[in-house]
Amino acid sequence: MLRLPALVTLLALSFSSLALADDDFPFHEFIQADPLPMSMIGSAIDDSEIELDRFSHGIVLEAETSGLTPHYAYTVWALVFNDPEACENGCDLHDMGVDGFAALWSGAGMVANEDGEADFEAVMFEGEPAGELLMGPGLVDAQKAEIHLIVRSHGPAAFGDPELLNHQLTTFGGGCDIFTCVDVQYAMLSSQRRMVPAKRDRAPFQDFTPEALGEIIPDSQIKLKRKKRKVRLSGETTNLEAGHAYTIWAVIFNRPQDCVDGCSEEDLNLPSSSVIWSGIGFVADEDGEARFKTRLKEGAFPGEILLGMGLTDAAAAEIHLVVRGHGPAAIHDPEMLEAQTSTFMGGCETLGCVDVQFAVVGQKMEPADDD
Repeated sequence: MLRLPALVTLLALSFSSLALADDDFPFHEFIQADPLPMSMIGSAIDDSEIELDRFSHGIVLEAETSGLTPHYAYTVWALVFNDPEACENGCDLHDMGVDGFAALWSGAGMVANEDGEADFEAVMFEGEPAGELLMGPGLVDAQKAEIHLIVRSHGPAAFGDPELLNHQLTTFGGGCDIFTCVDVQYAMLSSQRRMVPAKRDRAPFQDFTPEALGEIIPDSQIKLKRKKRKVRLSGETTNLEAGHAYTIWAVIFNRPQDCVDGCSEEDLNLPSSSVIWSGIGFVADEDGEARFKTRLKEGAFPGEILLGMGLTDAAAAEIHLVVRGHGPAAIHDPEMLEAQTSTFMGGCETLGCVDVQFAVVGQKMEPADDD
């Protein structure tokens, strides 16, 4: 565990889980053919991943994918097999129409960025479709259902026509009478079909102030997911000052096996250790809460480097995160606000800075494989 005094001396130099079960899966190329062959699922899409979390009456989907056409509009459709046992030899498109099957909009629509990448989040509740229902009863059994996703392209995003753009992002036929619509990616969210297990870890944030050092921050969590040569971090936390600016700093131990009695500030003198800005900066909302996500890539830096070479071994690194407060957000001073949310000393001279929370992820790992 990082201890406050030593860390500050050197550097001056995320909802409690409601998931009952969860899995990570990639997207795959969707092979167009009629009739549909069993080999309709092509190779895995690079830099794609879907996390599925189940809670008592619903499912949470969080995903990212690539290989899309830049600035095109996409929807994500859910094929729900509420009773997977009704499928023959595992559920696939040939089982559409079996007892309990449903097809509906997942609630996700997005426009691919200039690199052909997109991410989305969606929540599907039992008996409450988010929008268009194409077939069946919708989600009936969140704990048992097998979910497949289809990413559907709706052509160039109609930025100049808000009504059309809304249809492109929320309906099955949106824009299809003007542009060509095509299903481009497919994912099977089934543990039995899981391709490569993602290496991941979860941990709560802990208080970093001297009077409450180490106390768990309620309703907080940080998730770490490892992929080839990079790490994805996402989470949320509470107990922050409403309207205050914060940054999160990554303390990286690329070779945790070299640490003495667990990695701490005493091991920051190791050549493989590093401290960098995680790429996360935000202003806490009116409830003192915040959500965030970032990616750390081997050999790349989101911004300021305080120590070392950054992330050099995504498969093995232990990462400690420090949440740093930069005082009231300078909403009316964009230059100052940017400094408060992206640099170590942003606003510290006038408003004061203090490290308020920390989290440790990646301590207990199985041998890492390429994802």
